[in-house]
Amino acid sequence: MPPSPPRTVFRRVARSRRLRRLAGIGAGLWLLGAGVIVAAGIGTRPAPADLALVLGNSVGRGNRPLPRLQARLEAALALYRRGGCTAIMVSGGIEAPGDRDEAVGMRDWLLARGVPAASIVTDSYGDNTRASAEHAQAWLREHGGHRVVVVSQFYHLPRARLAVRQAGAEDAGGDYPRRWFVHDAYSSLREVPGYLAYWARWR
Repeated sequence: MPPSPPRTVFRRVARSRRLRRLAGIGAGLWLLGAGVIVAAGIGTRPAPADLALVLGNSVGRGNRPLPRLQARLEAALALYRRGGCTAIMVSGGIEAPGDRDEAVGMRDWLLARGVPAASIVTDSYGDNTRASAEHAQAWLREHGGHRVVVVSQFYHLPRARLAVRQAGAEDAGGDYPRRWFVHDAYSSLREVPGYLAYWARWR
């Protein structure tokens, strides 16, 4: 009769099973969280607001908005034209190479489509969602406004609306482009820790 394996082997096998089980539970919870965020984002609708906050994304040469950012701008333009907001804040950062300015690119895109300069607020210091929300609230406070509607991709809206509320502004919902991108799946998963970090105010 062959000798029994050492106890350490049994312990290692049991530990490996526990780790795999925990990893499976973690992955399941992560996917569930992403599903909740996606459903909440897709279900978001805009209400009339004093300000539409368009969150930045990548721009190309000459600050030309790349497809995902252009899709956000198209949604914001449609919202403005149907009277959903009285002003639009375009908020983004300055990115390398060449110090490309997301906010300037968004502003120029809107100007070229007939939005008056007086209706556009350019924020080139919106380096992240929380900063953009705080800058929107500062503008509202200065101009006697209260309500913000957020414009971004659907998966981004829950976290962005949370940031708006945490900044002290009145959340008027959100709008998003009805165009889909391959990157949306990855971004939806990434929003799970992002939302939790904002909820806990870790960043």
